[in-house]
Amino acid sequence: MTLLAKSPEQGGLTLRAHTLHVTEAVELFALAYGLPVELAIKGALLHDLGKAHPYFQRILQGEVNQDETLRSMPHRHELSSLLLLPLFDRQDWEPLIEMVVAHHKSLEDDARSRGLLDLVTQYGREKVFQRHSEDFETWQVKLNEVLQGTLISYRPVSLDEAREAFNFAIAYTETLPYGWSKWRGVLMAADHFASEFMGEAKSLASGFFKVPDLSFYNRSHPLYPLSLKDSDAGKNHTLVIAPTGAGKTDFLLKRCQGRVVYTLPFQASINAMFQRIAHDVNQGKPENKREDIRRVHAASKISLKKKDGQAITEEQILQRQAGAGLKVTTPHQLLPLIFHINGYEALSLDLQGCDIILDEVHVYNGQVRTMTLKLIERLVSLGCRIHIGTATISESLIQHILTALGGAEKVQQVQPPEEELVKFNRHEVFKTEDEETAREIVAQALEDKERVLLVANRVQLAQDRYLWAQEAFPDVPVLLVHSRYRRCDRSELESEIYRYNEMKGPCLVIATQVVEVSLDISFDRMVTDAAPLDALVQRFGRVHRKRSETTIGTYKPVHAITPSETDEDIFPYEADIVRRSFEALPDGLLEEKELQKLMNQVYGEVELPSIDMHTMPLPLLCHRPKSVLLDALEIESAVCIQEKDVEEYRSCRGTARQMLEIPVPWKSLLGQMSSLTQLELGSYPYVIKNTWYNPDGLEIGLVIPKSTTAPTVQPTQML
Repeated sequence: MTLLAKSPEQGGLTLRAHTLHVTEAVELFALAYGLPVELAIKGALLHDLGKAHPYFQRILQGEVNQDETLRSMPHRHELSSLLLLPLFDRQDWEPLIEMVVAHHKSLEDDARSRGLLDLVTQYGREKVFQRHSEDFETWQVKLNEVLQGTLISYRPVSLDEAREAFNFAIAYTETLPYGWSKWRGVLMAADHFASEFMGEAKSLASGFFKVPDLSFYNRSHPLYPLSLKDSDAGKNHTLVIAPTGAGKTDFLLKRCQGRVVYTLPFQASINAMFQRIAHDVNQGKPENKREDIRRVHAASKISLKKKDGQAITEEQILQRQAGAGLKVTTPHQLLPLIFHINGYEALSLDLQGCDIILDEVHVYNGQVRTMTLKLIERLVSLGCRIHIGTATISESLIQHILTALGGAEKVQQVQPPEEELVKFNRHEVFKTEDEETAREIVAQALEDKERVLLVANRVQLAQDRYLWAQEAFPDVPVLLVHSRYRRCDRSELESEIYRYNEMKGPCLVIATQVVEVSLDISFDRMVTDAAPLDALVQRFGRVHRKRSETTIGTYKPVHAITPSETDEDIFPYEADIVRRSFEALPDGLLEEKELQKLMNQVYGEVELPSIDMHTMPLPLLCHRPKSVLLDALEIESAVCIQEKDVEEYRSCRGTARQMLEIPVPWKSLLGQMSSLTQLELGSYPYVIKNTWYNPDGLEIGLVIPKSTTAPTVQPTQML
């Protein structure tokens, strides 16, 4: 019987084919990362040989039932692979062990206690060896076919040799130092890539690891003062503090020398930046000459539309793979580096020596601010060049950033002079008493044929305002955008924002923070909930955004609603910060040259909450579960799908599944938990009633009924 690497349901890929796919991929990856190529290939040849074990083959054929699984000691194919170490030179054993022993599970403290050292602790060394060497003399013979024509020739390995190799591996892993393993990283990257693309992997990867041509951004214009500044200052890192429309994006990209990772905080802004850069650098180029530009966020496999309605062609499944020339993503995708989450070694390898742009860093508060600083330190240690852009930042945070970058002498600091900042005064601030007054302002603005942006801090309030607007303005186009839509629906709504932005008559867009940064939209008026000062300034940037010689010195209105006296109503922001921000806002012209002073007034000395308990170093070949990151971020996310989408969700995979998912804070589900079921596939979504989504035909997204039922599930269970 032919040895399989994947079950028939997953395509029935043979073990030989998979092994060859991984060797082809690892050759390209090792070359790009500067690792010995032949040794990396040997690791790829060894890593899955243990899948020849009869128990694993029976699992693939569906011949192992749950009772047998529960009665048996766990079998890990990678541990059976270690028994074949004698086929390789003894001098190569240590790096080979690093590539093989933990390419699926943490060596120790695995989430399911299935790492090598976990099993040895539970069952003892001899029992673990016996389990993984069952029928060894019989099944190893079949590996001759797998290894034929490769760097390694098969020969029978005696049980004594296998035991010696197994004991050697345990002894080696028991004394590993703290740090990270490049060998584990390169094997995991190649294995994941080859598993996704199989026979196509080699040809696809041939276009990876190329430095993008960003010469498009060597442009200049007097309206954009940063375009006139020298970007070659002989310093590795960059800190740019400048208003919206000053040319930050161009300047940050001009500073890049290698492959680029461009980070932004929100999905909508990531999508917008991805589209912008792809258009800029690929315009006029034939398809086979285009730059390798990708995006990664929770729903990044969903193709969006350009604002002109034209579809973007995107190799969707490539987005998360290593080797991108330029990747647009969220800093959260880089946080495994500091929390040592599964796959962080592969990520470390891929980022070494890259240019990392951290745009809009002002939006990160509390623990995320601490994480961002630790991330900067980690990226610097990997030889990355860091380029930071922001419109608003306190002096205290500036100093923390400079320290994380290794000192001010290593950073090109750029900020327009006061005489230039005067030209960026664009907004008149009006403090609005309450919700009723805010709605009256919206009504009058629409009557005056204005395009209005109404921003809420919370989804429920945005939904309430949408229902009000639908009734109050039946003849006015009204759009609602927030995060609690099916991902396919949300992508369409985000595209719609641009159509509303270009309307000639009155219209109203009601949104949450998803429109806060980097969207190239320019409305006539904004009404917004009070928020932290830096967030407010960014929101204001969606009004009167387009600058020209004729618009300098003209101003558009922005209205901030007085914050509630109840702290709970100000969530998700810190109540004290929001109130201080509202008090600091002027009544009238918001002057760009005063923003730094206002920021210092609101924030003072920036607090940096400790996250050390989550980021302590680990021994090589170990990682933490993803739940540690979720705990540290205090992420409350779960995923839901509608009852009507269950069968489709079961039958499809990957992109199609993601399109049906609705992100939601898990706390909002707790009162309904007893009535919900959870699918054990995909993202483990909770199944909600169809009536919870767009109830009564209203396109408002997810509405979870309130319940007084006591929670039945603890947060740790949900993570």
